[in-house]
Parts: sequence; structure tokens; C-alpha cells
Amino acid sequence: MAQARIARLTETDWRAFAGVRLRALTDSLGAEDPQYRYESTFTAAQWRRRLRAHAQFAAVVGNRPVGLIAAQRQSSESVYLYSLWLDPEARGRGLGRTLVAEAVGWARSQRVRRVTLRVHVGNEAARAVYDSLGFTVSAGESGDTGDEITMTLNVN
Repeated sequence: MAQARIARLTETDWRAFAGVRLRALTDSLGAEDPQYRYESTFTAAQWRRRLRAHAQFAAVVGNRPVGLIAAQRQSSESVYLYSLWLDPEARGRGLGRTLVAEAVGWARSQRVRRVTLRVHVGNEAARAVYDSLGFTVSAGESGDTGDEITMTLNVN
């Protein structure tokens, strides 16, 4: 696989974003999942709105996005990272770490104090990426279903 670059997606990238986001949902949840079915009906305006509302970063090889991560400013103190995904063919090459690091860099530029995310307790590959960047498990916090943990990184 050729060298990857990380790009912050803008509204003009909505078609590429829609394609990679729907691939991610299909890979992670399946085409019958309600979230996939919901997002697969988005209009161009809805995809553009999502790109305006949250910082979306893509790992791009050639002209093809092969990975995503999103960052949402939650408050003046915090940015939340979500939806890290890599195409199965792009996994194991360090792109997940590179994507997360880019999103953390963006969070620092927003002058927040911390970055948070949730990860499935059994997702060892993602946990290793987050651990390598300094994220720590937040004591006493869990996701809605109890099978996720919250991790936090202090950035300023």
C-alpha cells in the first residue's frame, strides 16, 4: 500500500466522506444496522452539515480515504473523539495512531484541557493506540452499555 497522508475533510469532500463513512458503518455494524440505514439516506446537505459541525480527519492513500476519525468540541474544556475506523486492508500500519494524533493536535489548537473517547473493552488494538498516545482509563466511567470504557488525555 502506498504512503498515506492525513487530511482534514471540508464540505467540498462530502462525497468522499459519505463513501468512507458508509464503508466504515458497513464494516463495523453491517448494512442492516439502523445507523447505517439512517446515514445511507443522507442528502448532500446533511453530509456537508456533518463536516461543518465536527472536525473529520481521513487517512488517504492515493485519492482513496482508507480511515476516519471525528472530533467534536464538547465544551470550552473538552474535545470528544469518535468513530475511529480503518479499512481492513489499511490496518496494522500505524494509521490509527496517526489519525488519533492528528485529531489530538486539532484539539490542542482549540485550547481545550482534555480529550476524551470511548472504546469497547475488548478492542485491544484500539486500546493499544490510545495507550501509546498517553490516554488513560477514566475511573468510574463507562459507556451506555457497560461494555465501553472512557479514556482521557490531558492536553494543556
